[in-house]
Amino acid sequence: MMKLSNERFVANAKPEVVEIERKKQADAEARIKVLEEQLILMRK
Repeated sequence: MMKLSNERFVANAKPEVVEIERKKQADAEARIKVLEEQLILMRK
């Protein structure tokens, strides 16, 4: 996630590398959402 917030990285990296980093970020965010949902269910 840090790489994508770095404008120099995004501007200078190959598009394929930027796309890989975006996929990593999306996967991590999806995992976080699942874990948050599980945590909510556990609290009930």
